[in-house]
Amino acid sequence: MGKRMDFRKRLASAAMVAFVGLSGPVHAEQVTLTFANWATAEGATRDGMEKVISAFEAENPDIKIESESIAFAEMARQLVLRLRSGNPPDVAQVAGNDTFALALTKGLEPLQGYADAEFLGTLTPGAYEPLMMGEDLIAFPWNQAPAGLWYNKKLMADAGLDPENPPKTIDELNSAMAAIKEANPQVIVLGIDTTNRAFALQSNWPWIRAFGADPVAEGGAEGEEMQAYLGWLRDISEKGYVDPGRKIGEFRPLFAQDQVAFLWDQVLVQGVIQSTNGMSAEEFNQNYGVIPMPAGPGGEGYSFDGGHQLVMFGDSEHKEAAWKFMEYLGTNEAAIKTYTIETNRSIPPVKSIEDPAVAELLDTPVIETFKNDIIPTISPMPFGPEFAEYATVIMAGVQEAVTSDRPVADIAAEIQNQIGN
Repeated sequence: MGKRMDFRKRLASAAMVAFVGLSGPVHAEQVTLTFANWATAEGATRDGMEKVISAFEAENPDIKIESESIAFAEMARQLVLRLRSGNPPDVAQVAGNDTFALALTKGLEPLQGYADAEFLGTLTPGAYEPLMMGEDLIAFPWNQAPAGLWYNKKLMADAGLDPENPPKTIDELNSAMAAIKEANPQVIVLGIDTTNRAFALQSNWPWIRAFGADPVAEGGAEGEEMQAYLGWLRDISEKGYVDPGRKIGEFRPLFAQDQVAFLWDQVLVQGVIQSTNGMSAEEFNQNYGVIPMPAGPGGEGYSFDGGHQLVMFGDSEHKEAAWKFMEYLGTNEAAIKTYTIETNRSIPPVKSIEDPAVAELLDTPVIETFKNDIIPTISPMPFGPEFAEYATVIMAGVQEAVTSDRPVADIAAEIQNQIGN
């Protein structure tokens, strides 16, 4: 009887082994993450983003990504509405003031419980620190897209300037702009976005700070420093150095066609120009360069980061899976190559890259300048619930400075009056 029972047990065990062998390995129950993003809503980035999502799902078969395409301009409004209705996504792509506005709703999951000190130590200095609110890390720095002063070497040389010695101060920049305008009157000497929108305040903020101004501080909008900045804009506008009606993206094709001498813009410019002109990297470096902002009256120059962040929502039922996805997007080297570098033309937040092929893509004069010289100069933005209102008021004043003859002191006083103290 005992031998018969042993035989039955062995038979049952063998049958179980055979079943597992036929059916393959047993995975944990698959979870679905919703990912709200504009990367898949835009033609330039859709393919790259979809490739990265597919690669993540292949490496993590227990996680499925449901990508929700939302236009950039609609993202913040949609996320706030979904938070109010109790149906936010698990993860979302955000940028600029939207990141902080969402954090103020208390609907985001703080990330310091997932990103420990050891992990944060692998990130580039300055990548995550601006995303701290008190003790909370409110977002993960997916990619960085700081701004620098790009210059056209040919236009500098044509004006008798040394293209290997670009301006280091705003005074030197003023002299260079005068020389270029005299040598080539049809050229837009400085491409800078002075339109009335929130992004334009982000773009102008480093210049404002370089003049020592802080228009959202008490009395700062009508101070001497802010008047000096508005006066400088008035001066270069009257001399025909700038074209006040253009958004930053409208200067890029003109820069590629040698119609803009200096361009205040983000790291993506190289990719735009090479795509437009069919230039090799070597040809690009022979014709164009980038430097940190020339130092202002206070001896400092600054930058802003127009990169994108990832946030996790507190209502997510799959927080560990959400963090795994966020970490993959930001630090996985295949994802960095496919999306961050080749698709989004931005800089990854990590200190080092192990894959030589990926590291080579970042080993360029432009990227080295951004990482070593420009990123350390990023100035914090006055982000918060009033930022959009600040932007409307301040940029209306900037527009008035570059398009009218109203006294700068009166413009500054009007900005102060509308912002209040």
